[in-house]
Amino acid sequence: MNRVIFVNVVLMTMLIGFSAFAGTPQELGKWEKGELLLENHSFEDDLAAWELEDGQCCDRGGEYQMEIDKKNPQHGDKCLKVIGIKATGTNWHAKVKQLNVSMEKGETYTVIFWARSEKPRQVSLNIQEQQDPWTFWQGGDINLTGPEWEEYFVTFTAKETVARNMWVGLSVAQSDVDFWLDNFRYFEGEPEDDLSRDEPFPVDAKEKLTTQWASVKTERF
Repeated sequence: MNRVIFVNVVLMTMLIGFSAFAGTPQELGKWEKGELLLENHSFEDDLAAWELEDGQCCDRGGEYQMEIDKKNPQHGDKCLKVIGIKATGTNWHAKVKQLNVSMEKGETYTVIFWARSEKPRQVSLNIQEQQDPWTFWQGGDINLTGPEWEEYFVTFTAKETVARNMWVGLSVAQSDVDFWLDNFRYFEGEPEDDLSRDEPFPVDAKEKLTTQWASVKTERF
């Protein structure tokens, strides 16, 4: 095979492989309703695409660690464990998040995930601009109930259009209780629009998802 052709084939294979790994369309408006807009949502690729922000990077005093746990995943073979070493009592002093996410003004979006914790604790949804002025678009406190896996969600309407310039994640520094996350999804639409869902969405109202969050906060962090 001609060397130039061979090199081109190798490069194309690498690009296809990278695209398959990235997996998530983030260019504004190029996704279907219900399509995942986060990468590595079930942590099967370990910590890829996820990051931890705490006092170690931002001088806020809180200290946390995150690691992959294979002992009791809700989905697939792995889940994420967030270890609390030192809480500050202020939720946004530490965050588990994914960057370069998008939304379109006027559209409905859902953040939905599975979680469990050593004992009841609170986390807070955090959807925020990832650079100055750090505009805070969406929040809500979520009460994790304990050691059994439960599914939680927040649905909201986007007030602005953002193209690959926000993060989606959880603020966690209000408590040092360890907790686990799995199957963490963000997509356009209501919960039942989730195209990646393994099981049909519950129809019986008594089986609806556990939704535990306070009134939406509008302050900036």
